[in-house]
Amino acid sequence: MRVFQREQEKYVSPIIIVSNAVMSGSGHVSPVTSLEVVPSFVAGGLRPEVPLLTSEEESSGLSLELASLDESGVLNFWVVVELPKGNEAGSPTDLGLRPGGKVKLLHSSSLLAVQSPSLKHAAKTRPFQTLLLKCHPTDSNQFFIGTNLGLVSHGTSHGLKAPPQFYRFQEVEERTVDISSIHFCPFSPNLFLVGCADGSIRLHLVSHDQPVAEWMNSTAGEPVISLQWAQTRPAVFCVLDAASNLHIWDLLKDDAHPVITEKITADRVTAMAVFGDSGQQNTYSGIALAYESGKIELQHFTQTLTVPNPAEEGKLESIMAEVF
Repeated sequence: MRVFQREQEKYVSPIIIVSNAVMSGSGHVSPVTSLEVVPSFVAGGLRPEVPLLTSEEESSGLSLELASLDESGVLNFWVVVELPKGNEAGSPTDLGLRPGGKVKLLHSSSLLAVQSPSLKHAAKTRPFQTLLLKCHPTDSNQFFIGTNLGLVSHGTSHGLKAPPQFYRFQEVEERTVDISSIHFCPFSPNLFLVGCADGSIRLHLVSHDQPVAEWMNSTAGEPVISLQWAQTRPAVFCVLDAASNLHIWDLLKDDAHPVITEKITADRVTAMAVFGDSGQQNTYSGIALAYESGKIELQHFTQTLTVPNPAEEGKLESIMAEVF
């Protein structure tokens, strides 16, 4: 059965983000591990502590919020705004804004998002670190942080705390493993997948600390590099491991193992992004793979992996019902 249709493109113009010490007083003092765009459609708009522009610097339209996380658990929020015009002479106050530049970065707020959990043995064997940040897709007040102790921390940027504090493995024993990937289901935003450096995969519900499903050996122990839900089918998700194996899961067909595993040998795959258009499932659904050589390849799904099945949402509900 043919699963993919391939297109290749040479990646020749990388985007490089360079930071300096201009904003060090309101930035990070530990290595930054994750950067995330904060959803903009949450009720209430931007956070109340976001600094306002002066009347001479009113935004010309572009405005978004970013969150940056460092390995010590400090979370900073930033606002990116586009000015109506640039000043070729440069700004005497915004030292990080290049002469003529129109995109301005404003520091909004900072908080210690995660404190080291009270574990019996794990914290003694390796220093606690925060590795990965994700915002809830429909509530930017909630954030989820992957750690190096197998835990995903759950917090809020303001207001009351939201339980649970941590998401963990099903087993009681502590496991010192890096959380390498987190991805929310586009069809049910309170479901999310967690991938780990030991190859394990967990399916979590936001309201419960224990996973609704857990797969321990699907990558034969290879670390998970990335995992993402399909954009057109609720029961399909994709996993990339460190050995350049691409695993495709279809929970309707098999909820214990991936239905497809493709070994990519020509070049090492370093990143993966799933794309899709629910209105044109076959033509515009698939995976973009980035290779170590700089090449980008698009693999388009065939119809069996793209056309929604009415039984899919019921399958997810049945998996949750088995646990809770």
